[in-house]
Amino acid sequence: MTLLLVRSNVKKKCLNLKVEEKMETSRFGNFGLIIANSHPKLGMRVAEELKVTPLQIESKFFDNGELDIRRLCDVSQMDICIFSSLHSHYDTMKELRLICGSIKNASRIFGVFPFVRDGKSDHVKRFGENVAYKDTAMEISNSGLEVISIFDQHSSQHPSFYDTTHYRLRTVHHVYLMKILIEYAMEHTELFDSVLALDDGGFKRNKKIAELLGKNVSFIIKERDATTREISIEKSKIVGNVSGQRVAAFDDMLQNGGTLKAGAMIAKYNGAKEISFFVVHNDFSPKTFDVINPLLEDGTIDKIYILETIPLLNKEKWHKNLIIISPHELIAEVIKLIHTEGHMRKLFLEI
Repeated sequence: MTLLLVRSNVKKKCLNLKVEEKMETSRFGNFGLIIANSHPKLGMRVAEELKVTPLQIESKFFDNGELDIRRLCDVSQMDICIFSSLHSHYDTMKELRLICGSIKNASRIFGVFPFVRDGKSDHVKRFGENVAYKDTAMEISNSGLEVISIFDQHSSQHPSFYDTTHYRLRTVHHVYLMKILIEYAMEHTELFDSVLALDDGGFKRNKKIAELLGKNVSFIIKERDATTREISIEKSKIVGNVSGQRVAAFDDMLQNGGTLKAGAMIAKYNGAKEISFFVVHNDFSPKTFDVINPLLEDGTIDKIYILETIPLLNKEKWHKNLIIISPHELIAEVIKLIHTEGHMRKLFLEI
């Protein structure tokens, strides 16, 4: 049995998938899936890959805007997976807690989250700052989940922020969806001549990817104006050679677009023939479209490959060279391995 969360402001009708249920039973019982409202399209593709049919859970808002969740299915003695992209478009964290609270008598509840919000606030940079990700991690820790899987965290210390000692949560799997983008590039090595790290912080990752692709790697040293702190395209340097080359750059996250814009302009200023970006999380702000789409249109950026771990804003307006690669197959495999207590090792790619 599987579950699907749908809002009450859409038609209350079961979204039936014409598939046969084939998820095996584990020691936690039959498998059940709840797809939260945060990314239903990706959730449905995962359900199709798992060959399970989502059923309904009712979700609605009270007149004062408070969220109300009602479970419409029996989950007794089942192994329940909650699939949610914990972005900031609305209070996805509260939705997660309410879903967990609605589940009674399940053998186990685990969560699979393609994206987890507050990843940029991962350490104190200035006096008086707090670490927002740590607060998010604690909310997830005490939500009632026993196992979670998170993907491509902005900092390697993020998994350590979850409390597996004082709460029900006991296991945190950190899996890299970047594997999908690397394997795509490996299948199309003829399209790229070299790899470019956008800054020294991303050099280690891009250096390893360049080795896997059999390509050379360069990296950007950014120079900023002493007064405005704006990046100087002319004064910034590239260690390595990109002249006349088709370069690829890999990053975990795209937000406002400033890093990609500067990286593309510096690369083209230094003679790069083409530049393509491979990005895992499209954590776009309302400004991102106005920054990045014109660069795709005028050729400053040639292509962007993203995994759409968050529903894409202005999807119908984006230039055709913003290319979406779905991560549903790898996410479905992670869910299967958690359900059956399999080993994640086969999903890892050394980077």
